[in-house]
Amino acid sequence: MVVSIALIVFGYWYKNSVQDKIQRVIKVTDCQISKAPCRIEISKEKFLTLSVLPVGIPQTQPLDIDVMLEGVSTEEVFVNFEGIEINHNLLPYSLTKRTKNHFRGKGFISLCSLRKMSWLANIIINTDGEMLKVSFPFETVYN
Repeated sequence: MVVSIALIVFGYWYKNSVQDKIQRVIKVTDCQISKAPCRIEISKEKFLTLSVLPVGIPQTQPLDIDVMLEGVSTEEVFVNFEGIEINHNLLPYSLTKRTKNHFRGKGFISLCSLRKMSWLANIIINTDGEMLKVSFPFETVYN
């Protein structure tokens, strides 16, 4: 019961404190994070590299999420997974700061009843006074 209440409260905090304050959205179209790490330029001389393991981003298995930033200063990085075919937004996962530019954490994709499901992995960064969301599309296949 306490865990359920905590998750609900965290979900409302995320929606009101983070999601509504996003000022810029970058939609990545040329990466396949389910197959390999992806490095993109988020602005001049500022880069983000995202790696999600295991390869294929299987449903119902713990995911290792790794974000490297270059030329970007921040203390917090979040990731949330957003379903496309079915409006399915999962609670955000806060990544732990390992070094100045390296963030790492665990995540999870719930089981979907669709055989093939399209998702977005949204990386949320508060950098230089700007809240930024970088969205990486990927698909999962239920066998």
